Formats: sequence, structure tokens, C-alpha cells
Amino acid sequence: MNGALLPRPELGDIRPFEANPREINKLDNGMEVSSFALGRAPLVFLRLNIRNHRVFNRESIWLERFSAQYLNEGGAGSYDPDSLAREFSSIGGQLHISADEAATTFSTTVPSENLSAALNLLGLAVKEPTFPEQEAERIRDNLLRELELSLDQPQVAAAQGFRNLVYGDDHHFGNLLPQREYLQEFGRGDALNYWSEQQSADRAHIYVSGQFDREVLVNEVESNFSNWKVGGVALGDLGPAVWNHKTRLFNRDQAEQSTIYMGLPVISPGESDWIALEVLNALLGGSFHSRITLNIREDKGYTYSPRSALLTQPNDGIWLQMADVTTDVTAAAIKEILFEISRIRTDPPELDELQDIKQYMVGSFIRQMSEPVSRMGHFVFSDLHGISDDEDDHYIEQVMNLQPEDIRRTAETYLDPSRFSVSIAGDIDRIKDSLSSVEGLSPFETAT
Repeated sequence: MNGALLPRPELGDIRPFEANPREINKLDNGMEVSSFALGRAPLVFLRLNIRNHRVFNRESIWLERFSAQYLNEGGAGSYDPDSLAREFSSIGGQLHISADEAATTFSTTVPSENLSAALNLLGLAVKEPTFPEQEAERIRDNLLRELELSLDQPQVAAAQGFRNLVYGDDHHFGNLLPQREYLQEFGRGDALNYWSEQQSADRAHIYVSGQFDREVLVNEVESNFSNWKVGGVALGDLGPAVWNHKTRLFNRDQAEQSTIYMGLPVISPGESDWIALEVLNALLGGSFHSRITLNIREDKGYTYSPRSALLTQPNDGIWLQMADVTTDVTAAAIKEILFEISRIRTDPPELDELQDIKQYMVGSFIRQMSEPVSRMGHFVFSDLHGISDDEDDHYIEQVMNLQPEDIRRTAETYLDPSRFSVSIAGDIDRIKDSLSSVEGLSPFETAT
């Protein structure tokens, strides 16, 4: 062989794809149930999401994580922690509990014939958890160690700076990290009170997928969750991110790399231009063959893994470009990122380039809808943002109908560099002079 590349294969037309619909029911207490059969393995996948109460309190940052770890380490009902773990193990499963700013999630996967037992144990874990006093110190110390490690990570510093710029300091989403003096005061009573407020049937939604007996599912969900209480604490309503054209620097003496976070608030999922914005993101920085990646990674070698993303919260959306670049080319990398953004705002992409990205987006969508866990995640996203399942029936068509001018218009409308917030963690003495030469970059401030 002479090493020559084979000719690129011709891409055929997208084949029709139609996912089987989910069935949605609601118990009298407000808890919602989504179920859909998918896959051939005799397994059933369960995911229970409970929306978290969103009111900013600086003293309770990470309390949702402290409580979730406590739930993971605790028992339920008459089961102590070891007994509960053995019960899940005996039916071929394991209970996983996690929490972020938006929700607390309980998930497990078991053989299909054990659906009834799994729902019984899940109901106990949610409604009757125990919080062993002896676990509080260990869980708290684990989080304190995590905090110390996080404070030394440039990615965390840059992310914290960016979120603080677009949300503000007195906002639930504007603070990634707690203050040590508050975290070290967390105890059993805090977890107990938090969970007592949070666990509420009318903020809960259980997703069931895989292979299962529908009659068993209906009966067992009713049996195990119909008596779940409705809480008295509303979700709360937080303001969206706002434009804030500032550049914030976090000093890291002698750092060999600078971590860059730059972007701005855009629109929320479900709005009319959202799908065009997803395609634009994939073309610009959100896929391996995106323009920014090809420019600053493949062509210039400034970085190994740049990426852009659309970050979302309820009624909120942000476009964000991230990159870890060599210190001496920090300003040059930002110039190239801004160049690619300016180029797509004025010049529509070539049809072939756009077609490749659209094929990539459609393929990703089909894969997501064809696997039980990822499809549950898709429905969680849709429900969080109030997007109808009917939109899924038209997604492929909407993507494939986008034209180059649609992408250019979307970029011009939503990606205005004069509104960018920029957060950089790096060696300030080595980068500040060159940053001053970047046209369009706002005057920078140094974080304390």
C-alpha cells in the first residue's frame, strides 16, 4: 500500500427514524411517571428525579451534595446501610444517589423480573431514609478534601469566575464552591432538614425504561409512592444569566497553561432558534471537527482539547467556549476563537461543511434515542425545560432543513463578542500584556 487516503464515501440520505412514544401518568399526589419499552436485554432501568428548591443561601452551598452522599451511606425504613445495600445486591442492582443544583437523582438497574422489589426498595430510600449520626463527620471531611482539591484546579477557578460574571455573586448558579467555614459546620441535622424540605411528590418524576411488565409497573408505583407527601416548599424562581462584558483573571504563578472560559447568555431550550443554535455550536466548537478545534488544535497546536457547549438551567441558556492553552499563546488563542466567531457571523458556511455537521447531529440524536439510559436523560432534559415530546418527531427534519444562511443569522443574533464574559486562570504576569492587545476583549480585573 502507498499510504494514500481512500476516497471519502458518499453520505446517503437520512433514513426515517421514529422512536416509540413514552407513556406519561400522574399520581394523585402530583408525582409523574414516564415509561417506555426499549432494548432487548431483560433489564429495567429506573431513574427518579426530584427537582431541588432553588433559593440562594450562601451558607448552604453543597448542602444538596452533602445530603445526597448521606443518603448513599444511610439505610431506609427498617434496613440499616449494610442491609439496604445487600437487599439491592440480592435483586441484581445497586442504588446510586446524586445531586446537583437542579435535582436529586435516585437510579438503579435490575433484571426485569425484579421490578417490583426494586420499586419497593426505592420507595423506602426516598420516603424513609435514615441518617446515621456516625457518618456525618466522614462525609463532611470528604467534601472538605474535595473543596481543597477544587480550589487548586484552574478549570474550577475559570468556571467559577465565568458563572459569577453571568449570574452574579448572590445567585444559586453563580457560586460553584462553598466557603470552608460554612461547609465544616454541616451535620446530620442539616441533611435531615434539607431532605425533609426537598422530598416532595409534586416535584418528583420517575422514568422507567428497558423491558418490563406494564401492569406490574403501574401497580407497584401506586403501591409504593401514592402515599408520598406533598411538600410545602415551592421550587422558587431564579433570574436568568445576564450579559456582562468583563474579563476576570485568576493568578496561577508559573502555570504552563491558561484555562479560558468565554461566552454569554443566549436563549433557552425549546425556543424557536434553539435547534439552529445546537447546530451552530457543533460547527463552531462543539464537535471534534469544529472550526475552533481545527484552528487552535489541529492547525496551530495551541491546545489539546478545546470545546464549546450549550449550558442550560430552567429558563436559561449559555454558550460557552473552553480551552486549556499554552501560557505564551493565551492571547493568540483568544484572537483565533474570536476570529472564528466573527467569520461565522458574516460568512455562511459552505453547504458541504454544514451537511457534515447536520449528519453528525442527526446521528447523535438517533443514538441518544436508541439507548434506555441516554433516552431517559433526553426526557429529563425535555421535562426540565417544558419541551413537548412532539418536538422529537420533527427534530431530524428541522436539522436537515437548516441552510447556511440560517447558521450565519443565528451566529449574528446570539454570539456577539461585545457581550462576552471571559474568565482566565493562568500566570497573570506572563499573559496580561498580550491580553491587552486583543481587540474586543474587555478590560480585565484580577480576582482576589
